[in-house]
Amino acid sequence: MTSQWLKGLYRAFLVLTACFLAAAATAAASGGPGDQTRAVVALVILDGCPAQSLDALPPEAFLRRMASTGLYQHVKTVFPSSTAAGHAAILTGKWPEENGITGKQFVGEDGELSGFSSPSLLEARTIIQRAAELGIRTALVSGKEGVRTLFCEGADLAASPATAPPWVLETVGPPPDESAQYEDYCGWYEKLDGWVVDVACAFAKDAGPSSFIVLNLAGPDKVGHRCGPVPARETTRCLVAAGEALERLTATLEEVAGTNWAVVVTADHGMTYVDKAITPADLLDGFDEADCVYSLDGGVMGVWPAATKQDAVVAALKGAEGVLGVITTSSAERASLHAGHPRSAPIIAIAERGYMFIESAAFMEYTKGSHGALLDTDVTVPLIVYGPQAGRVDLSKVRDTVEIAAVTAELLGGLGD
Repeated sequence: MTSQWLKGLYRAFLVLTACFLAAAATAAASGGPGDQTRAVVALVILDGCPAQSLDALPPEAFLRRMASTGLYQHVKTVFPSSTAAGHAAILTGKWPEENGITGKQFVGEDGELSGFSSPSLLEARTIIQRAAELGIRTALVSGKEGVRTLFCEGADLAASPATAPPWVLETVGPPPDESAQYEDYCGWYEKLDGWVVDVACAFAKDAGPSSFIVLNLAGPDKVGHRCGPVPARETTRCLVAAGEALERLTATLEEVAGTNWAVVVTADHGMTYVDKAITPADLLDGFDEADCVYSLDGGVMGVWPAATKQDAVVAALKGAEGVLGVITTSSAERASLHAGHPRSAPIIAIAERGYMFIESAAFMEYTKGSHGALLDTDVTVPLIVYGPQAGRVDLSKVRDTVEIAAVTAELLGGLGD
């Protein structure tokens, strides 16, 4: 074996090695299914942000800049347009009648009202679970403890102001002190949303490439309820501050993943200005607790009546001031609203614009925003896909928030079935 032949063999080995490394680098940059390095994706849910509020922000606000330079359009959320149902639709890609999360509360087998607070109530896998099953590092960081407890399964990190592991407190610091919200309610929620984003940034740095982060920013919802949607000054300020925090997140993702990242921004539901109360004590005067159980969720009221009282309850609701319509189990529109799950209330009353269902009219003194109904401001929400990998998805056929799970899965490089 000559030295010349050995040199030729060595040169061929070097060429093949270079080709292999180049192909691997190209595959990683493409972010396609089966890649060893998937994109880092953050799914940001602006709790209670109608598309109209985002559109009305100052042009220089970062959320507006994300919309103008990324992919942006309006989509429709599910009915009822509320927090648990809205998040479940986004995270499972299924309608309420399919995923089992039908609103704010439901009546259990014991006949008592229960909230949606446990992953055991979900009847469909979330994209957090699907990503985790493929070995992707996952996080859920929420400004609301209820969102954390409902969707925490599969998350390597599930954090909220009420539940934060020691490493988060050491790295980011504690959430803002709850007592401070009594002095500056809106400012406190701005700080809370900033803390949520900072926790997400810390996780991204710890997880490195190939991670998936879901964020729930509670400020737009809480401030919107108190002050009303944009153009309310306080809510405008809250969304501008949320955008400033998200600008920090995008800088972190660039630091961690270079150009292999994307951010999806949407909302679980919108928000509508209200100034009139519909109180169940007036609507259901004459019915006792044994006659009907009810749950209030802003623009909707669900009622579980005794079998002998159903017609009387419907009659009491229909035509009442502020009640736009009543959906019963026999209503044709129930199917179109995907409200056929057994947990959905058999009677659902929907409020007119400007009205909301509330226990006492006295609470309207500090309530200016509501949601839950079918008003455009309740159900029309933003969808932004932003970042270097945004061009990998096609939003032309995306119309509803239940389709966001598929968009997110595609950005992550595919999550299988």
